[in-house]
Amino acid sequence: MTGRRAILISGVIAAGVAATTVALASGGGSATASGPTSGIATAAVTRTTLASRQQVSGTLERAGAYTLVAQQPAGTLTELASPGTVIRRGQTLYRLDGQPVRLLYGDQAEWRTLALGDSDGADVRQLERNLVALGFTAHGALTVNDHFDWATVVAIEEWQHALGAAETGFLPWGSVAFLPGAVDVTAQRAVPGSPAQPGTPVLDLSSTDLVVNVPLDPSLRQLVHVGDHVQIQLPEGQTTTGHVSQIGAETTGADAQVAAPASASASGPEQGPGNPSAPGSSGVPASVPVTVSLDRPRDARGLDQVPVEVGITDTVHRNVLAVPINALLALANGGYAVAVEDHGTRSLIAVTPGIFDGNQVEVSSSRLQPGMLVEVPSS
Repeated sequence: MTGRRAILISGVIAAGVAATTVALASGGGSATASGPTSGIATAAVTRTTLASRQQVSGTLERAGAYTLVAQQPAGTLTELASPGTVIRRGQTLYRLDGQPVRLLYGDQAEWRTLALGDSDGADVRQLERNLVALGFTAHGALTVNDHFDWATVVAIEEWQHALGAAETGFLPWGSVAFLPGAVDVTAQRAVPGSPAQPGTPVLDLSSTDLVVNVPLDPSLRQLVHVGDHVQIQLPEGQTTTGHVSQIGAETTGADAQVAAPASASASGPEQGPGNPSAPGSSGVPASVPVTVSLDRPRDARGLDQVPVEVGITDTVHRNVLAVPINALLALANGGYAVAVEDHGTRSLIAVTPGIFDGNQVEVSSSRLQPGMLVEVPSS
């Protein structure tokens, strides 16, 4: 990996170095000349922290896909959300015998009627978290925990009152569907007027969130941790930022196919995001599935199923001197220098390049100090 990085650094430096090769006076490590040539600007030498990055390939795609199935007793589907509709917390996904099934956010599957007297559970906490998010808190008395108490009853009644529904203070099993977040309806699996049994597919849904799925080379696994910040190169040159939100286990030879985006029931995904497999009959190399969440999802609005490049940090150098890459000048006898401007005097100072970060490169020299001005091509 060190060799690959050295080649990459050399290529980036070469791209930013002035076309003219310069000669450095022997012995002193610097040379003086007349004032700056035309078309030259200056930039300050800074002391900063730089990070070099490995570029890995990924795919920008929806965070998940789901198939919503009916949970209630047999009935007639009287209304279904149309394809292209975005459904958010508290909104109706479909109606069975005229009764709405609403979307709430969460990963815990619905498996029972939620009412006073129920045993404590994560599903109760999930419900209470949604009630608070919707603005129903029993006048501030509701505490989000695993216990269904009178404050939970009142908060449900407040929600039901706002909806114009009967104020029962409980949620019948099948009246809500818990999914990780807002969804986009991609297809209807049934038509209004058709009968539905428990388990009948009703809607195909996809998450409205975009993530980058990266099949990471296992040799790079030690560079990546949940929470790490990364740079994402989008199509047409746009750049945005993200963070590592999930890291899966390294695939093995048994995983001999690339998994499609998750398909799931109303209780949540049955599979994870794309998961390239290890060596097997398909010949696909081993990889570690890494999921990157976007810090600014709006930067990727309208994109889906597109290839991107993700920059993961492999080296960090702190408290180093840095200049723009295009300040470097190639020396006739090898190596690099920068042209320092000081009150009309131009001096060439030999420098040793280090890591690069964007358009900045680390440089070291006993003669270079922060605040000095180095020549760069004018824009």
